[in-house]
Formats: sequence, structure tokens, C-alpha cells
Amino acid sequence: MNSLAGAPAVPRPGRASRPGPRRSAREALLICGRQLSIFRASPSRLLYPFIQPVVLLVLFLAIFAGLARVPGASYRQYLVPGIIVQNVALTAPTVGLGIVLDAASGIRDRFRSLPMARSAVLVGRMLAEGLIFTVQALLVLAVASLMGFRVRTGLPGMAGIVAVAVSFGIALGITMSWLALRISDPDTAGRALFLPMVPLTFISSTFTPIDRLAGWLQPVARANPVTAAVDLIRTLADGGPLGREPLYLVAWLAVLSIGPGLLAVRRWQADR
Repeated sequence: MNSLAGAPAVPRPGRASRPGPRRSAREALLICGRQLSIFRASPSRLLYPFIQPVVLLVLFLAIFAGLARVPGASYRQYLVPGIIVQNVALTAPTVGLGIVLDAASGIRDRFRSLPMARSAVLVGRMLAEGLIFTVQALLVLAVASLMGFRVRTGLPGMAGIVAVAVSFGIALGITMSWLALRISDPDTAGRALFLPMVPLTFISSTFTPIDRLAGWLQPVARANPVTAAVDLIRTLADGGPLGREPLYLVAWLAVLSIGPGLLAVRRWQADR
């Protein structure tokens, strides 16, 4: 006689049932809380994302405000949206670097041994980084307002600016996470991820209208996702018709997040 007849099946290790959406969301929030607790235990980790925006804002305004001219607006009003996106772009590589450091430290093996959603780690990290991007954007807007920048569309425009900055930062952070996991070596990733951010932010409409760039750079700048984000933030700050700017940005957000996100989750779960 089989004494186990009718007993519920015990899942094999590593073969746990796939978590549902509610459980996956709860696990992602737990990972987010873990990441925020790391920031709380080591506040020095926040110096770079919070001090860098103010330094770049003051530096670029001090250097270029008296030299550059743009039609129909002060250069200060033109530059601040670019600085918001530039800081997001320069912070996004640290997201990927944090992911690959977790993988190299052995934390990935511990998470993989748990019956948790495959996407929980990446989603939880992106939620935590989204809070960082939010504070970063609000900080730039606050300091810029003291220097004469104005959001002429009021609170709705300010909320839209923050939403654009955060969504762009998260999408770019997902791409950086996938690239970092592909590289796998933290030292190499630290150099490789930051390198493309310099041309990405400068070959765009961040600092000057695109028609003032060299002719061969103009098509690159128009196709640049940084340009899409900066132009939309300028419109949200100054008012006026949005046109196709939101569609361009949504398309870029999809390109930067969907494919790289799925690949990053698969890479995180894969054996080394």
C-alpha cells in the first residue's frame, strides 16, 4: 500500500511554480526595500547622483550662459532640460554596475536558489533607482528655479518633466543592466558603460540646437534618444503643442526597456 497516495506533490528544488503577478510585485517591492536599505546604511552612495546634477548645472550655466544664444529663449531656459536628461544618462550606468556587482558577489546565486519571480531583482532595482531619478530631477528643478529657470506650465508641467526624466532613466538603466551582465566583469563594465554616455549626451540637442552641429552629426543627433527626451521636457516646461515628441520618446523607451529587459532577466538567471 502506498502511504503517499493522495498527498500533494512536493515541487523539486529549482522547479517551483511560476509566481503570479501579485506575488511578483510583492517580491519586487522587497528587493526595492533591500536596495533602499543599502542606501540608508551607506549614504555616501547618494553623493554622486545628488551632487553631480547641481555641479553640472552650475558649471554649464556659468560657462555657457554668457556665450551661447538660442533663438526665442534665454540659454538658461534652453539648457536646464538638457542638464536634467544628461544627469539621468550619466547616472544610468551605475544601475548596470550595481547589477553586475551583485552578480559577481554571489548574491545572484542566493536569489536564484529562492522560489521567487525571475524578474523581481531587476524590477525591484529599477523601482529603487526610479526614486533616485525622481529626487535627482526635483533637485535640478529646485536649484535651476533659484537661477532663473521657469516651468511656465505649472505643477502639471513639472510632474510631466519628472515623469519623462524618471521613465527615460529607468529605460536606460535596464539597457545598462543588460550590457553590464553581458560584460560580467565589474571593472570592465565600469569603464565600458560610462564611455558611450559622453557622445550620447553631447551629440544631441542638449547644449545647442541640432542645426548648429556639423552636418554629418545632425542625423545622429535627431535619432538620439537623448534628443527625444530633452525636446519633450523643453515643451513641457515652456508650453505649446507637443506634436510627435511623446511618440518618439515612447518608441525609444520601448526599444531601451522591453528587449534588453527580457535579455537581462534571462542573463541574470543563466548559469555563468
